[in-house]
Amino acid sequence: MQKISLIAVAIIVTLTGGVAQAQEQTPLILDDAQISHIRTRCVDVQSFLSRLRANDGLRRVNLGQQYETISTRLMAPMNSRIALNKLDGVDLTKTAVDFNTQLDVFRESYREYEKAITTTIDMKCKDQPVTFYDSVMAARAKRVVLKESMAELSVLLQRYSTQFNQFSQTTLQKSGESQ
Repeated sequence: MQKISLIAVAIIVTLTGGVAQAQEQTPLILDDAQISHIRTRCVDVQSFLSRLRANDGLRRVNLGQQYETISTRLMAPMNSRIALNKLDGVDLTKTAVDFNTQLDVFRESYREYEKAITTTIDMKCKDQPVTFYDSVMAARAKRVVLKESMAELSVLLQRYSTQFNQFSQTTLQKSGESQ
């Protein structure tokens, strides 16, 4: 039982470093000087984005594995044991279902972000500076969605941990009363 709380805390700590640290997107009409600047710097930006994609990919794999482990090796077995023992674990089960649903959202958000950043890295930015800029902004927006998905997973992990602690205390109190 204590293992779930420790894993949940570890994941929450991991999430605070976060994969996505994006800024809000603001619409911008580019003038000739800005377009020239983008054309001059876009290869450097693509290089940076390539490194960012590699780092994000590694973090995504690590987080994805941790999320999967929590879901399949901790939440599901715990909820099964609670049900087999005919205990009230409805809140835990609902949170686990919500977590798995959000995990699917996380996976899809990452796929969309990965596709957007790959498109940006692969384009001929010097020939299409405005399209390149728009592509960077689109990738940034996808990164914001990814960050929000991770934040929601963090909230659900915290909720499950809190619910589990409450369930544990209630179960211990009831078993103490019956003796």
